[in-house]
Amino acid sequence: MKYEEKKPPAELEPYIKCFWYLNREYHESDNEEILWPDGCYEMIFHFGTKYKVQNQLMDTSFLIGSLTHYHRLTAHGNIRLFGIRLKPWGLKFWVDTDIKELRDKFVPLDTLFKQNTIEHIESRLKDLELEEGMTLLHKFMLNSFKQNHFVDKHFIRILTELYEFPVQQDIQTLVSRSHYSQRQFERKVLELTGLSPKKLSKVARFNQVRLKIFFAPETDLHDCMHEFGYYDYAHFSKDFKECIGLTPKEYKNWILEKKNQGQNKQENVVFLQDE
Repeated sequence: MKYEEKKPPAELEPYIKCFWYLNREYHESDNEEILWPDGCYEMIFHFGTKYKVQNQLMDTSFLIGSLTHYHRLTAHGNIRLFGIRLKPWGLKFWVDTDIKELRDKFVPLDTLFKQNTIEHIESRLKDLELEEGMTLLHKFMLNSFKQNHFVDKHFIRILTELYEFPVQQDIQTLVSRSHYSQRQFERKVLELTGLSPKKLSKVARFNQVRLKIFFAPETDLHDCMHEFGYYDYAHFSKDFKECIGLTPKEYKNWILEKKNQGQNKQENVVFLQDE
């Protein structure tokens, strides 16, 4: 398996987390990806065999909307994939669709962008190597960025703080700093991310605690719970299982099992991976 991430061009960095590439063989005993919420949107261009979601075959190019709970992708055979991971507020600067309608959805890209544009990218991308493919996608995203879209950089900075520091940031304080009313703030966050401020904070916090356990599975779960602002284990376990389908203890044991088997960490976390 080969997996690589590339940083976006500087002018797209406020909206795109990374461009990424995957070349992987899926077998009968290892045929799925677990997708968990992290607030991001994923644009996928995949070639070879096709992914399925609940037995429905995915298009060559599709969007994974912002997730509020876990989903499964399955495949059997080889897949070559180019991906674009947009920050929670990023997609709005490329499409005019109501972002809320994309929540927990898998949508063909040619329903969001011009069909002939997507077909052209697919026809070129399928034969390109990593660097050439990344260059093509950079150009596509730069050319299709909505330059005239109203950009409130101050509000984007506030959203970034909410997303990157969900434990430290109090939503009411951010509302005050935004110069919007409570209702305007909530509407603006929902419009840009498809999630309420509370839900975005919840998803961001889950993803941070998941990464903590992933990189340090020997950590004490109760210490981890308190570090990330959970005040009782039942709440911690409920939130975690809702997002990934496992309790924190089950996830910790799964990571320890993989670690003991000596598997490369990137084989276990491909989609929606964080740096």
